[in-house]
Amino acid sequence: MHKPAKRSSQSARKRGNSKNRQNRLSLAFIVVSSIVVFSMLIAGLVTAASLDLLGGNSGDDDPAADVNYGESADDVIAAQQTVVAENPDDVNALLLLANLLGNSNRLNEAIPLYEKATRMRPDDASIRLDFARALADGGMQSDAEVQFLKALALQPESQAANYYLAELYRMWTPARISEAIPLYQRAVQVDSQSFIAELAQNQLVALGAASPVASPPGSPVPTESAG
Repeated sequence: MHKPAKRSSQSARKRGNSKNRQNRLSLAFIVVSSIVVFSMLIAGLVTAASLDLLGGNSGDDDPAADVNYGESADDVIAAQQTVVAENPDDVNALLLLANLLGNSNRLNEAIPLYEKATRMRPDDASIRLDFARALADGGMQSDAEVQFLKALALQPESQAANYYLAELYRMWTPARISEAIPLYQRAVQVDSQSFIAELAQNQLVALGAASPVASPPGSPVPTESAG
């Protein structure tokens, strides 16, 4: 009489154990999923923030990427316009607003701000570089070339300026490959371990150009008259 009860008790325990295992597996799945999602979010934020430190605008080959600010571009721009209005002598705030406008297809509004920033800080190559990249992204190639050359005149060792001017020449119509190649090579020479150097090296390979030969720091970069 007791044996069926024992079997019933054992079956109940097995069902209970099975249910507990399922619950544990479900909980583990939820925890792991949460960790994965959280990691993806953090990675995205870190990548966006890190790339944004490169500054300026981003094109198809740009190692930088647009940052998702979590609100509309118009709201971000409006907020930054308020900051600039309250701090008219803050060049960094002015440059950020110019970059925001440039990245939002509002180049006509950005250009006067870039020009003001260059007047306020005429020896800052990074401002010239941001200005040049905005002009290039806006299809104003000749004006972009002028600003790239001015940036290189101020800072010949600027890896970004060498690389992006090379990109401008490569995408010129017709392409100015003979001028682009030494700039790509220079970008690799400046810091061969960087991501920009990797991009430049890839372009050199695609163009069938030789890898750059190491040269002493501070050696001149081929330039043209800025006009």
